[in-house]
Amino acid sequence: MNEIIESFETAKGNVFGDLLTNRAEHRPLKVGLLTLGFFEYWRMFPGSLHANVTSDLTAVYERLKAALPDDLVVWPGLVDTLDAADAAGRKLKEEAVDLIVYVAGTYCPDYMAIQALENFRHLPLLMFNTQGTGEINLKTDYENILRNSALIANLQLAATFRKMGWFSGLKVVVGAIGDEDAYAEMGRYARAYRAYIRLRSVNIGVIGHVFRGMYDFEYDKTTIKGTLGPNLISIQLDHLLSRFEVVSEEEIADGVALARESFNIVGLEEDDIRKASRLYAALRSTLERFRLDALTLLGQHYVEQKTGTTPYLANTLLHEEGRYVVNTEGDIHGLIMMTLMRQLGGEVPAFAEWGEYDERLNALLMVHHGYANPAYARDRSSVKVNRSPEQWGLQGAGFGFEYTLKPGVVTISHLIVDAEGYKMLIVRGEALDIADNIPCEEITAVVKFPVPIKAFLAELIKEGFAHHCIIGYGDLTEELSYVADFMGIRKVTYL
Repeated sequence: MNEIIESFETAKGNVFGDLLTNRAEHRPLKVGLLTLGFFEYWRMFPGSLHANVTSDLTAVYERLKAALPDDLVVWPGLVDTLDAADAAGRKLKEEAVDLIVYVAGTYCPDYMAIQALENFRHLPLLMFNTQGTGEINLKTDYENILRNSALIANLQLAATFRKMGWFSGLKVVVGAIGDEDAYAEMGRYARAYRAYIRLRSVNIGVIGHVFRGMYDFEYDKTTIKGTLGPNLISIQLDHLLSRFEVVSEEEIADGVALARESFNIVGLEEDDIRKASRLYAALRSTLERFRLDALTLLGQHYVEQKTGTTPYLANTLLHEEGRYVVNTEGDIHGLIMMTLMRQLGGEVPAFAEWGEYDERLNALLMVHHGYANPAYARDRSSVKVNRSPEQWGLQGAGFGFEYTLKPGVVTISHLIVDAEGYKMLIVRGEALDIADNIPCEEITAVVKFPVPIKAFLAELIKEGFAHHCIIGYGDLTEELSYVADFMGIRKVTYL
């Protein structure tokens, strides 16, 4: 007898008619390298020019591979005739490349590139304008002039694209063949596109709704899917509570042991730790059962009231594991930014709110309810677990973390949709070195900004961004800017 397939809303098993059984595999990005030269020149300089140009483009290929260690570079070889251009286009199509890098090794007419690129107008195109070195050889000969004549071909081709309406998002990188900065820039572009592609297969669960009174976080599922990419899946509170009810004593004991082993717990009763551990097991089980990559839930007067605890231990441990991304208050846009920045930076970023300013430091105090990856603490031994300072229907003290984030370059971002559509905030800052944790029973950071702090706050408020922000370590500003371009949304930047 065949098994009856049901919706995940009602099914008791683990196969559903409306959820993919297996998560999408995160395959490497396939980067097509299209390199051109002009057949007419080979007979003019027999025995040397063809070999030298081939050597130049081979060097580009090897360096590009080195710059993209997590991706696959597909190179059909030197294209120098229309037949070769057609064959290269067919090869790249057969390989189903995701992105094209175009490099001219000499001047070449635009019809060859057009022949090869005909079927890739829906893909991003990166044009690498390169030459032998970054200096003019004042004793050069004409053969070497031809070897460094790609600029003519690239200007011509880019102008042709403009006239034809092709590749409106053309990305151009300029650098010599051995210019490491140029390859690093191409690497950041490819990494951003990989993250953008992966975002389209992300499953985000939503338990509850946006916290009442936070209109800045309200969202439309269709617009999110169409513009930003992820799939939003409404998970009923009963689904979580059903997992909460069946958590075993062994699972609770394991969670309690892990919490006690990992953190300095003060001022909490055993029952507080047990309930937080139980919710951790239930959230983890819910994420696994419904094939979710990320989840946001409404804690206040909802999950917290039903479970008697906060999700902060669960969120912290899940972030430390690095497999899932979670947040609270129904902040879907913040969760999408957390997911994106994790893909770009490798670690789950911190979830925070804007706080009070300091004119002398030109900095802001950032703060949020106790959870973030403890790897972000200045000193892990200083991480303190205590009560949750906000009591939303809790039974007991709850469970929250207190520590101040470590120093370093940070990227701060968020998304919001306004009357003109989506826009992305992109800010580079510096988390300052704070010797002692700020004793406010919360996660905190003191971040210095690149523009005068009061002017920055005036612009931020006027621009109308959300009251939450996402803080990731490292400079991800260039990659986020590329992703915003791929999404076709506006950017507001402070670098």
